[in-house]
Amino acid sequence: MLFAVGIVIGTRLAPPEPVRAVTERAAPPTSVAQAPGRHANAPSAPTRAGAVVAAARSITAFAGDVLLEPSRLRTVVGRMTSSASRSQLIEAFDEASAQTRAKLGADTVPRPVIVLRAVPVGYRIEHYSQEAATVAVWYVGIVGSGATVQPQQSWRTQVVTLVWEDGGWKVSSFESSAGPTPPLPAAEPGEPPGALFAAIPRFQEFERADP
Repeated sequence: MLFAVGIVIGTRLAPPEPVRAVTERAAPPTSVAQAPGRHANAPSAPTRAGAVVAAARSITAFAGDVLLEPSRLRTVVGRMTSSASRSQLIEAFDEASAQTRAKLGADTVPRPVIVLRAVPVGYRIEHYSQEAATVAVWYVGIVGSGATVQPQQSWRTQVVTLVWEDGGWKVSSFESSAGPTPPLPAAEPGEPPGALFAAIPRFQEFERADP
């Protein structure tokens, strides 16, 4: 099973208008590499770095148990999306939540150990202006359920379209595609499912930490 958010949302809502792709060299990694895990105040003016941070957060915000809790999910989606796209995205994420809960057996008794993680690996600014930006985020998702799905990885690229609204970058659309996917070395076999379900929950997600 591929990472639920990337599939359901990426195929549900595309940008309202084509955006001319202008590839730019991003800012040095040290300027934004730590940003997705930090909780600094939003900038008072639009910047490229701010757009990258907003795009990365739009992916990591749904890791953990957020996607499995509909009311909490709607709050997160409402906070990060633009006014024009909010209702469509809330509807799409509601569908993603229902499908994910069913595929992972979230409502079975006893409740299984569920793993949903998403970690950005790199980014590319495809378009930028003071009013709108498009950022492609390459990330790896880890998904698994003790009831239905053995832990597995999914490498994807999420193209996040943003607009500057109410003093911050807001998501107007997502578009997802598979890869690029690096292979695991043949000499490094994966851990048994039981070991993974025991080990992964012991690692806290960085966006929940306060470095």
